[in-house]
Amino acid sequence: MGLSDSLSKFIPKDFGKKKRAAKTPAACSPSKPEPEPEPEPEPEPAQAGGGRSRQPASSGTPVDAPTGQHALLAGHKKAVSAIAWDASGDQMATGEHGSHMHLWDFTSMDRTFQSWRTLVPAEGQQIRALKYSPASTHLLCATGDPQAKLYSHDGRLVGEFKRGDMYVTDMRKTRGHVAGLAALCWDPRGNSKFATCGMDSTVRIWDCGRTSEQEQVVVAKTRRRGKVAVTACSYNADGSAIASAQHDGGLSVWPSSGPFLRPLQHVEDAHEPSTETSAAEFIGPSMLVSRGGDSTVKLWDLRKMAQPLAVASRLPAAGPEANLALDPSGRWLLVGVEQQQQQQQQQQPSGSASIAVLSASNLSEHQRIGLPLAGGVLSVAWHPELNQIAAGLSTGAVVMLYDSDKSRRGVKLAASKRARPQAAASSSGPIITPNALPLFRQDQQTSSKRRREKARQDPVRSHKPQVPLYGHGRGGAIGANETQHIMKSLIKDTIRDEDPREALLKYAAKAEAEPTFVAPSYKDAPVFDDSGMADEPEMKRRK
Repeated sequence: MGLSDSLSKFIPKDFGKKKRAAKTPAACSPSKPEPEPEPEPEPEPAQAGGGRSRQPASSGTPVDAPTGQHALLAGHKKAVSAIAWDASGDQMATGEHGSHMHLWDFTSMDRTFQSWRTLVPAEGQQIRALKYSPASTHLLCATGDPQAKLYSHDGRLVGEFKRGDMYVTDMRKTRGHVAGLAALCWDPRGNSKFATCGMDSTVRIWDCGRTSEQEQVVVAKTRRRGKVAVTACSYNADGSAIASAQHDGGLSVWPSSGPFLRPLQHVEDAHEPSTETSAAEFIGPSMLVSRGGDSTVKLWDLRKMAQPLAVASRLPAAGPEANLALDPSGRWLLVGVEQQQQQQQQQQPSGSASIAVLSASNLSEHQRIGLPLAGGVLSVAWHPELNQIAAGLSTGAVVMLYDSDKSRRGVKLAASKRARPQAAASSSGPIITPNALPLFRQDQQTSSKRRREKARQDPVRSHKPQVPLYGHGRGGAIGANETQHIMKSLIKDTIRDEDPREALLKYAAKAEAEPTFVAPSYKDAPVFDDSGMADEPEMKRRK
């Protein structure tokens, strides 16, 4: 039985979800339909034996990197292993392998580019990581020492976190790290919590107001026997997950609020074992990028981490602290390249440092930024507000890249300030002080230990004074007691008040009657001969 035309229009002819076509006016509609764009081929996953080689440079969307001008910040003598920028971009902190940390203030800096403060967080320990808090009120420093240091924005030490007991085998029972730190990261949900990871196989979550003990402990999982060092850690954008990288090549994703019995995602041998996986960063809500010591950068899907989505190889790191940096838009990834690889590239002159710019979606290389100095790029950062790039080199130099039109403030402001004139000396000739001459110079020993050792060799200075002997005398020494001190105060010695002449004349009659103490030769001689004083006045003779 047929249906009328009025009812047939209400009956659907097909089933399933349909896309609504946009209503285009007839005057604007094309004369023929446009061909649909071909879908982009998905990158093939890496094979078990090795990753896919780096893709050739794409000629698509250009990278808007501020590479027009550069400035050199001098001050470090060892490789610059960490760079941290505050939210405003007015202050930057850099750390080196020589245990020195420099603070740079671009608002007060002139074109000499000198740091305004230098600190030593831990004597003799390399600086592994530096991070400003989300509100830029504090600066965290991780060194080869187990204790993390918390500084204020102006470089004043606020707190030093607890060191754990190295004799406790269960890492969950210790109150802090028992081995050197490797990395740290702030919780983006606040300004007080952060996470640290170290060589003791743990990731620990701390609160800035409680330095005596951590809040949570995450023990790394490994198939191998014994402990495994955790070399990198980072929070995602909403602070709900923590990514950690291990020295055995493993990669894990943990819930930030627990429980920490097993990770949400874990990949064994994500990178080559026994190499330093120096970075693991989140890209968006579902992507993770990692950099290993096997000269590769890998992109992972958090929903299925069995195989990487893309692999960029032949990118050797200049050190175990080599990091990754995203541009302000999140589309490009900056990777510092070690110098030996740079000499094989034809795009850059031999021996020059460079930064590879990779696509954050498929890790294809789009640009190679050349630096005017030699050495490998160990640390790199791209500030979103200033639109400037800072690169730390293995030679100790810090190179700032900026553009005169696209960048604002920061090192661009310091480059426009003239250097302050130095005060001239009042005298034209050299000034020589007497103590500066070798003849009058006396070497002052600044070490108290050396002064004590020299004093022990002196028999006079090192002689111990005799201890007072109380009671009976011993060893030829006369003892003393309380009675003697009391009698000395009661019976005063008046021998100093007597006339020596009168004291001797008292014994003149006794000596004449009993000449026991006087020799016979002096028997007829007077005790005092006054013959020579006959001509002297009488008063003088009495004396």
